[in-house]
Amino acid sequence: MKNTILRILVLITFLSCKHQNDTRDVGTIQDEKKMFIEVDSLYGKTLEYNYGDHVYEVNFISENELYWKCIKGSEKGKDATDKYSALRLDNSTLFVSWVEKDGLGVSQVIDLQNNTVKTFLKMNKEIVPLIGTIRKL
Repeated sequence: MKNTILRILVLITFLSCKHQNDTRDVGTIQDEKKMFIEVDSLYGKTLEYNYGDHVYEVNFISENELYWKCIKGSEKGKDATDKYSALRLDNSTLFVSWVEKDGLGVSQVIDLQNNTVKTFLKMNKEIVPLIGTIRKL
């Protein structure tokens, strides 16, 4: 019994010391988390989409135009500027869609809180799903 009480006291002491080392208040921590999470628009942002074998940089150059470039993978060096449409789904999630000049349809759910992108490519009559990670550049 004494050992159990001693272990609990040591654990409580450890946790309280760890908490005291973070001198920021709760409001500051919450503000830091919201810096990239709450977003109304992607305009002016450049994101890197990493799908593993393929990596793309996407620059949202206006409210309806983006520039993308493949920086890793079989399409490395390929780039284009395309018109896009976007819809905010919640504070940190947007739906983005565009059609490339060759007819490839791209639809994405961009989750800035979890730094993920879920992409669906429409090629001819086939849908190809991809899941990747996002990094703000």
